[in-house]
Amino acid sequence: MLKPISILLCLLITGSALLCGCNSGEESETEPATQATTAPATVAPTTAAPATKDSADGQGYNYVAIKKKSGEIISQFDKIVEAKNFNGTIYMKLGNDFEYLSSKGAANSNKHIDNSINTRFYIGGITKQFTAAAVLMLSEKKKLSLDDTLDKYFPDYEAGGKVTVKQLLNMTSGINTYVLHNDITTPSNYLIGDLDEKVKEDNFAKENKKLILDWIFSQKLIFAPGTKFDESESNYFLLGEIIEQASGMSYADYLKIAIFAPLGMGSSSFEPDEKTALAYDKAANTKSLNYKGVGYSAFGMISNVSDLLKWTDGLLNNQVLTPASFKLMFSNQVSGIKDNKISYGFGVKMNGKTAFINGKYDAFGSILSYNTDKSEIFVSLTNYTASDNKAVRDNFKKVLQKYSA
Repeated sequence: MLKPISILLCLLITGSALLCGCNSGEESETEPATQATTAPATVAPTTAAPATKDSADGQGYNYVAIKKKSGEIISQFDKIVEAKNFNGTIYMKLGNDFEYLSSKGAANSNKHIDNSINTRFYIGGITKQFTAAAVLMLSEKKKLSLDDTLDKYFPDYEAGGKVTVKQLLNMTSGINTYVLHNDITTPSNYLIGDLDEKVKEDNFAKENKKLILDWIFSQKLIFAPGTKFDESESNYFLLGEIIEQASGMSYADYLKIAIFAPLGMGSSSFEPDEKTALAYDKAANTKSLNYKGVGYSAFGMISNVSDLLKWTDGLLNNQVLTPASFKLMFSNQVSGIKDNKISYGFGVKMNGKTAFINGKYDAFGSILSYNTDKSEIFVSLTNYTASDNKAVRDNFKKVLQKYSA
């Protein structure tokens, strides 16, 4: 069971005294913000170990220099956000002495609600880390085993005896994805084949989930389990069903009880509300990905920057998983596979000590990256198609290169 933690992020106080017009997701009398909103974020400090040589995408930082030049760095970050025309919320923290926060664009232009640190966004693939953690928590309680084959949970699945829970977690199952992907900068991800026509907006979540499950189970494996790595949304969709069977409750309820409530993540769920950002500037019709039950345990979670900071704080402070499970999540689980250079744990990609999770579909885009030694964290969420989270992060990293240790 998780231990209670203190709230990591204070709610921003409305008014210019703190964030120069960035509100907390409530109605404003002004038009949506057009300029970057930047200030030291009101975040309770997390004890950060000095970065080692491999901690920040392969390099450590000179924190003394960063602290001295914080104003200059913030100014450069602002210019990047402006040049990239990024609308959404960005937060970055280095060590204990540098924080950056920017919120731009509309969460709901009709109601004159601007994006802020408390705006809720669809977070896409970041959902997978929560799903992986839930599976590991149930494994700790002996409710399931990572070595279980899928026929234990889906006895009618033809390939069920060939695929394990672990292979779903590390994306080596060979099960075909139910979502077609392009790269992170494009919104053209679609439900595959006739699923896009079968899944309906008016369906109950249970109906849409059954359509997707039936499609997954009708497909042949695209490679022998355990021989390759392939990012298939179907893996994490099936894990949601396994979590439900092992826990005896719905996937959403299990996450709420086991993770959200203990960590104080009151803005995280799978249902939109008035604080959820609307999608803007969509270049393709990918609306079906937001229909009830479609994203589910693969990419269906809604959250905000505040809650994702609480999540990383709890996870890295050993309030979510045992040390053994934590090590499993952040160890390369696909090493030894021929011709595969990807370092992937459970629900997260790894580069040294840097964990990286991202998502992009419809107009929503997200990145959560952090060092497991707590020396760096970056969160970026957007509801605008043209806003490129990855480009912003990459340009921030270029600015910081001169401060490498």
